[in-house]
Amino acid sequence: MLYTVMKNFEGMSKIDSFDLIHKMEILLYYANSPLNIEEVKNIISSEVQSEEIDPFYFSILPNGNFCEFIGSNGVLHIYKEVNRFLPDWPIFNSYHYKSKYLPLELKKLTRRNLLQSFEGKPYQEKIKDFLKMNKVTKKDLITNKMLLLNL
Repeated sequence: MLYTVMKNFEGMSKIDSFDLIHKMEILLYYANSPLNIEEVKNIISSEVQSEEIDPFYFSILPNGNFCEFIGSNGVLHIYKEVNRFLPDWPIFNSYHYKSKYLPLELKKLTRRNLLQSFEGKPYQEKIKDFLKMNKVTKKDLITNKMLLLNL
């Protein structure tokens, strides 16, 4: 059975394979046993009802860098890219997120991506109001926690 599954990875880079396996782990976390293909399709296309968007708290980017979990609220998990080549200075920080509406997709934390992810969703107005007054990566000066997580 493992050989049958691994044949589907032929021609893929190792990092793309790791990313796909991580997405499969998250998907399996939400699926019931025994697996049902219709349920899997529903999980992929629907939003997650759980607080735990990604129960594993890490992710891998296509460039091979890991993303470490830095915080969450009931709607977002935010990750900071761990770049192996650049120093850990704020100017080089890159952030990504997963939302409960697309728990398998890791997206770069930008104003445009946030607005697209929450278009037509209950949090759309809160996010729009936040982005009118703040940069997407603005942090609290005392706690160093991203203000976006306070929504």
